Amino acid sequence: MRYNITKQSSTKFERMFYELLKELKIPFKHRWMIGGKEVDFLIGKYVIEINGHEQIGQRNHLLAELGYVPIHFQNEEIINNRNNIKNKLKEIYGFYKIS
Repeated sequence: MRYNITKQSSTKFERMFYELLKELKIPFKHRWMIGGKEVDFLIGKYVIEINGHEQIGQRNHLLAELGYVPIHFQNEEIINNRNNIKNKLKEIYGFYKIS
């Protein structure tokens, strides 16, 4: 899926994450609604949230009940651990393609 992620539709860290997805050629959905909640990115059944803060467990529980796997990356990780995130994305995409 191809998306044009703009400053108006995303945060700086979401745009940085988008560049990683684009570099790895991983299809995704951006700002997708699941169970009445908007999520940052969706790759198959994996919900990726880019956070500048800790997440509420209730939201993760809802996503898990609906069959999704919530994964959170902190803003600092996007800047400082690019290679770790790329490896995690490759792992996620590998599982997604098999399912």
